[in-house]
Amino acid sequence: MISENVTIYDIASEAGVSIATVSRVLRGETNVSEATREKVRKVIDRFNYTPSSIARGLTSKITHSLGIILPKLLNPHYAMIFAGAQEEARKFGYTMSLFSWASLDTDAYNPAAMLTERRLDGLIVCVEYVPPDHDERVHETLKALQRAMPVVLIGCVPPWYDFPSVAYDNASMMRAIVGYLTGMGHERIALIGGVEEDRDPRRRDVGYLEGLRDAKLPHISSYRVYGRATAETGKEATDELLESLKPEYWPTAIIGLNDLVAMGCLESLREHGIRVPDDMSVIGCDDLFCAPYLYPALTSINTHQQQTGAQAVELLISGEKKHEIMAWELMERASCAPRKR
Repeated sequence: MISENVTIYDIASEAGVSIATVSRVLRGETNVSEATREKVRKVIDRFNYTPSSIARGLTSKITHSLGIILPKLLNPHYAMIFAGAQEEARKFGYTMSLFSWASLDTDAYNPAAMLTERRLDGLIVCVEYVPPDHDERVHETLKALQRAMPVVLIGCVPPWYDFPSVAYDNASMMRAIVGYLTGMGHERIALIGGVEEDRDPRRRDVGYLEGLRDAKLPHISSYRVYGRATAETGKEATDELLESLKPEYWPTAIIGLNDLVAMGCLESLREHGIRVPDDMSVIGCDDLFCAPYLYPALTSINTHQQQTGAQAVELLISGEKKHEIMAWELMERASCAPRKR
């Protein structure tokens, strides 16, 4: 191995110790036995290992602070990402500061300068949808941040953002969801929530259309209702969908952009006297803590938010320039059933 390619994970594996132990040795902490310390030091010397910029902060005791920027602080999805990142940071002896995404997308002040003044050792930025007319400004802000500290992106990361990242492939996820529903005989499938995007090849609408094409089903424009990712807009979108069509043309299955949208959908269907899943199936995304306790229990996609946050911290610590795609898992529950013919 050459030193540029050696990471803290390689050192830990070669020495037969945990990454946290290597970090403690790098920090010069005393709660490591002399024998273990010597073993780790020998491996470091053998590989001529130079810690990443964050690991150098460990040894120089700069701040031991990381930051994470989230789009919506009240959404449980992002709270779970923060929980995973905070716990992983704690293992390495770091604190984790939380910031709002609104800080990045404003002309009021320079967020790069503000965050640099906080003397953070690294920053995780959770990217949600960025409108085309804001893309250049947000991209430039991210690059300015990267010049000041290591930056890792998570979430719906556009492929043209060349940063280390832990991203979701929403297209493949949505294609699989449509395939799951068509496999149960559903031919009229609606998708509600979200914005109309046209650039990102991993966007949900791409997967939705591909799933319909795989099943040789037509795309019905009235089955795609856009809106924000909240329970309130989920209900409004479902109301709009049902009231714009005659009952014989209603979809037999609805996909919510996330679990919050699906919750609003369930309420709208209840008010319209539509039984779930007897008359219509509903599926969400994110598998929030409340999904199993809704009535009926909500089928959803577990996007492993806590693992996402933890992996982002690991990328920061290691200094690796990787682009990881998060795995996901279908959680089947009572809100989906085969179509009744």
